[in-house]
Amino acid sequence: MKIAITAFKGEIPKVDPRLLPDSNAQAARNVDLDRGTVKSLPNVSTTDTVPDVANPTTLYRYPNGNDGEGFWFVWGMDKHVHIVRSPLANDEWERVYWTGDGFPKMAGIGQATAGSPPYPGNYYRLGIPEPNGAPTLSQPDDRDASEEIPDTALETTYAVTLVSGFGEEGPPTVSGTTILRWDMVDDAPAGGGVVVTLPGIPSGAQNIVTKRLYRVESGGVFQYVADVDASTATYRDDIFSEQLGIDLPSTEWQGPDDRMIGLTALPNGILAGYFGNTLCFSEAYRPHAWPVGYQLAMQHDIVAIASTSVGLVVLTEGKPVLVTGSSPEAMAQGELDVNQPCVAARSVVDMGAYALYASPDGLVAATGQDAQVVTANVMTKDQWQVLKPETIHAYRYDGKYLAFYDGGCFVFTPGEGVEFHDIQASGGYYDITDDTLYLIQDDDIVAWRQGSALPYRWRSKVFEVPPGGAGFTCAKVIAREYPITIRLFADGATMLETDVDGPGMFRLPSGYALSRDWEIEIAGTAEVNSVQIATSPSELT
Repeated sequence: MKIAITAFKGEIPKVDPRLLPDSNAQAARNVDLDRGTVKSLPNVSTTDTVPDVANPTTLYRYPNGNDGEGFWFVWGMDKHVHIVRSPLANDEWERVYWTGDGFPKMAGIGQATAGSPPYPGNYYRLGIPEPNGAPTLSQPDDRDASEEIPDTALETTYAVTLVSGFGEEGPPTVSGTTILRWDMVDDAPAGGGVVVTLPGIPSGAQNIVTKRLYRVESGGVFQYVADVDASTATYRDDIFSEQLGIDLPSTEWQGPDDRMIGLTALPNGILAGYFGNTLCFSEAYRPHAWPVGYQLAMQHDIVAIASTSVGLVVLTEGKPVLVTGSSPEAMAQGELDVNQPCVAARSVVDMGAYALYASPDGLVAATGQDAQVVTANVMTKDQWQVLKPETIHAYRYDGKYLAFYDGGCFVFTPGEGVEFHDIQASGGYYDITDDTLYLIQDDDIVAWRQGSALPYRWRSKVFEVPPGGAGFTCAKVIAREYPITIRLFADGATMLETDVDGPGMFRLPSGYALSRDWEIEIAGTAEVNSVQIATSPSELT
């Protein structure tokens, strides 16, 4: 009789140790099981120091400039900040947008990296406001009051928008009155034009450089007249009708609600965010414009959102919702039939075709068709609650769900079980450019799996054998390197603890022939391929 373990998997805490599959573990601590062997998980390695930020929790690598090294953006004081790069190709200002730090903000490289760390150094409020009030209209001073008004005179109304230094245009304000205007001819006296008194600019963290004037004639549409400097107070419009430009595009281009958080990039240049139970979408490729008409209301308040390959998964305080569509004005929503609210916004991870998030009962996978608790067969609700799911912040790494909680971290792989690691972090950022997960540990920025080997411990299931039939006399450990510590337990008592120095057979203590329950534990830093115990040397392979 022998016990041979030739493949190693993670823990399934829900299952009684006697009923575990032969390859699964009671304890899998600091292990890497990707190859089916037991390897040591590499520790983290310090790469940088966190700038002077109290209680840092959010990390982002702004990739531009700094001799190719990029700049670390860090937020502290338990702020959960979402950062999105500009959806525009070859954005000359290299803009970034973020929520979770007060009102929604944005910056180009010049503002974001201004001064010394911590970054971002400066910002603008996201969105372009309406002008302060409406334009007013008057006749030019040189118009002759006795001049006969031609039959071609048109009732004219004006609108004014504000434009930022980035070319972002905001919603208009419209004059409350109309005025007669007619096109001049070369030999006509002056007087056909209109003097427009332009409204002022709101104060605040804006980047307004231009006022843009439009007019509409006798029931048509507003068309472009001219751009003037933001400080300009009046403008005389002598533009001929045939010289008018494009139609006013920004009638509904309001800035985002000040409460909006959870900024997320979607396909087709669309951004999404939320506040309360309201889901918001931007105009495609116009991150500053968030029309109210694009908003969707959920039945419950939103906790987090995640963009997946099947659509936008919206996690709420009730059931999850899947939102699909290719344009912001035509999004459709469908509630997934599972009563699993999200308990931690930072636990939500896009896993490709689905999103994983922490619920009161376990990890939930929300797909395009349904949602289910994927840890239901791995751990009980009580075991899950011990991990304090409300404290989880998680990341996708090598196709796995890597979660940090108040007390440690774990890796979950569907169908493989779970492994626990003695590593903690307060925040993190996965840099797709160099395929590295960076974490915050106290005042350091560290790289996941780039340090020295951590001491691991892997403990087998409880193997039950008939009493008197398990006179185990010898054992063998096949490993890449040695020594490897092995511990054998018989009926819960430690039978053997020794360091194995090579692949050869070694003898076991006698006196345990009547033991029924057997467990094998290995520990160390070297990779182990197999462990065997047997009643005779001839049974070992």
